[in-house]
Parts: sequence; structure tokens; C-alpha cells
Amino acid sequence: MTLDEAIAAVSATLDSPYLRVDRKLAREDSLSYLLLVLDTSGGRRDDGGPVSNGPRLVSKRSGKVIRLTVSDALARAEQMDLVRA
Repeated sequence: MTLDEAIAAVSATLDSPYLRVDRKLAREDSLSYLLLVLDTSGGRRDDGGPVSNGPRLVSKRSGKVIRLTVSDALARAEQMDLVRA
């Protein structure tokens, strides 16, 4: 799986036009990509619903996307390299 495919897999799970995947902060190891979803609404959302931003882990083998807590993502990020694009 490439970085572009991982970004597409995460993007397919996003439920708002204000969410986007940050390519510059992507990290990887031999099994997965760690991606960060950002809320670009700048507080302009009127629906009052929960925000779905945050870290996602994408399996390179299956393409499965898992939402992580920030603490889990930070722990994983320390063991992963930045993706060189």
C-alpha cells in the first residue's frame, strides 16, 4: 500500500467536508501508516456534532483504518519514521 492509497482509505471514512488528512505529518513503519486528520472548519461548524479529527492508523496489508487516541498515536509515532514523499 502506498501513502496515497492510505490517505484515500482514511478520506473515505471522513464524514465532513471540513476534515482533511495531513500528508506532511505522515509516519510509517513496515506494517502501517500513521496519519493525522485535521478539522479545517476554524470553528465555523453549526451542526454542534462531534468532531472526527485525530490520528488514524492504516494497515499496509489490509487497508483497514483504525482511529487512535492521541496518547496511543504519540507512543506509536516515536517508533515510526516520517514518510519521505
